[in-house]
Amino acid sequence: MRENEKVYRTLAMLRYQADRYQSAGNGAMSQRVNAEIRRLMNEIHADAEKN
Repeated sequence: MRENEKVYRTLAMLRYQADRYQSAGNGAMSQRVNAEIRRLMNEIHADAEKN
């Protein structure tokens, strides 16, 4: 599996988790997962600008 594919699968998993936490009323964990999503998205964006 290529590196990009792993990152996109991870993002999908994190988005699912964030939705689950939010629907369960666990805002703190939802915010934590969303912060991780933003970190990964920034990393992807930075890598794209390099290339």
